Amino acid sequence: MNIEDHNMLEIELTWAQLDVAAEKGDHRTMILFMKRLDGLGDSRVTARIGEFYELGGIGVDKDVDEAVKWYQKAVSERDDPIAHLGLGRIYYDGCATVQKDLLKAHAHLMEAFVNNVPQAGIHLGFMSMFGVGVEKNLTDADRFFSVAAKGGFPLAYIHMANIAASSGSFIRTIAMLVKAFVLTIKLKIEDRHHPNLWKLPK
Repeated sequence: MNIEDHNMLEIELTWAQLDVAAEKGDHRTMILFMKRLDGLGDSRVTARIGEFYELGGIGVDKDVDEAVKWYQKAVSERDDPIAHLGLGRIYYDGCATVQKDLLKAHAHLMEAFVNNVPQAGIHLGFMSMFGVGVEKNLTDADRFFSVAAKGGFPLAYIHMANIAASSGSFIRTIAMLVKAFVLTIKLKIEDRHHPNLWKLPK
């Protein structure tokens, strides 16, 4: 067996071990296996490592600096849209060790958005709706929220309802609120802690 074949076999075995850890909900072990995969050259997991450090997990403490490191690696190696989303969130919020930078946040969020990551539309819509780091533009905001809404995020419908209300469109306001309610119930039935039910801080 040559080196390349051995490497592929190790990657396959590690993926199998990762799947077992995932079924058990063992996040700490999952990270160990994902780091092994990254070391073997499988960069598909790199952004996921960043997500664990950004958002935390069972047995995994939040570490924004580690998250940034892994996200930047994923962007550098494969221009990963999920890594762009993560960096966008981090630069949008800022923290003790990462300075808030709305220009960087917007750039990363746009990269995620144009590469079909609907969650980015929530942040981008919010920025356009309230003029956060960009010029206020309700038309752009509605466009961003529309994509996020189709991607399954109830919060997008709520903001679209607010935009409709501000323009005096009563019927559309009610329609968006109803869609937000129906989608929220559907997601809560699937999982009352469904990730699409998150709230965006101002």
